[in-house]
Parts: sequence; structure tokens; C-alpha cells
Amino acid sequence: MPVKKNTTNRSIRRGRVLAVVFAFAVLATACSSESDTIQLGNDTFAPDVESGAVDSEATGNTINFSYKTFDDETVEFADLPEGPVVLNFFASWCPSCIAELPDFETVSQNFGGEVTFLGLATQDRSENSVELLEQTGVTFATGKDQNGEIFSLFQGLAMPTTVFLDANHEVVRVHSGVFDVESLTETINDDLLS
Repeated sequence: MPVKKNTTNRSIRRGRVLAVVFAFAVLATACSSESDTIQLGNDTFAPDVESGAVDSEATGNTINFSYKTFDDETVEFADLPEGPVVLNFFASWCPSCIAELPDFETVSQNFGGEVTFLGLATQDRSENSVELLEQTGVTFATGKDQNGEIFSLFQGLAMPTTVFLDANHEVVRVHSGVFDVESLTETINDDLLS
């Protein structure tokens, strides 16, 4: 009898391992698409895969919202310093988001106080987000958008998504896809500082 129980336990463990491998494969496939994004919600509003730009109804609007820090303090977006803002939506479950966070930190340091950077963890557990921020060395302002409500304000459907707002906090561009130091710097210079 003990042999049969041991065989059953091995089968259960093998099934669990296969389930984890399958889930990882699905996630990896979703993140390795042409646009390096993970689609959220339905696809009635999808990013332009070639350019990464999103034809968002949010573009041209001034959108105000409040968010919570990881210390559960409420911050009003309108209270951010005057000037352009780069708003990045990320999550610990999104490999593409993880890959670009160090580049966002580098660019935020390069621009100093000329551009405000804000990162919002979207539909993610706070402890996972905080651990990710520590691992990637992010020092710019961050908070949480646990239910994805703020993400929805900007018509976001894919991760990662970055929103560029001008000095009046009017939405200039919504981009779904990964940025590196060069492309993020170029976008900020072209869309926010020119």
C-alpha cells in the first residue's frame, strides 16, 4: 500500500509541475509578442503593434486622479510638481515591465527634476511590487493601482503602458510596449520638451 500512495503523490506533484510550466509558457508567449505587451481586458481598444502608440480617447485630456502609496497615503495627481510627467504602469507579473524598470530609473535620473516620473503598480500585490522596486533600484515616486481603475482612465489594455503628460498634465501620448533608455529619452524630448 505505501508504494501506491507514493505513486499517487508523485503523479499529483508531476501534475502540479506541469500546470506551473504550462502557465509560465502561456505568460512567456504573451510577453514575447511583437509589441512585448500583455493584453488586458477585451480587444476593442488595442495598441498599434507597429508603433506602440495607442489611439487613446485620453489623449488631449487633462485627467485627475488620486492614488495610494505603498504606505497607504493618498496622493492627488494634481499635487505633483508642475511640469511634464511620465506615468508608467507596471506589475511584478509582467516580465516586460520588469525589464524596462531599470531603464526608467536611469532616464528619470538623467532628466533630474525637469520631468516627473511616477510608477503605478497595476493589479499587483503590494508586497510583490515593493520587492520588485527594490530589486530594480527604482527611486522615483511610486504607488499602487490595485484594481486597475487609473489604468482604465488612460484607456490602457496592455502591459506595460506609459503615459506622457505635458506641463499642464494634459495627455500627449499613451504607449503600450517596452521602452529602453534611448527610446524613452527620445520620446520625452520629442513629445514633452520640444
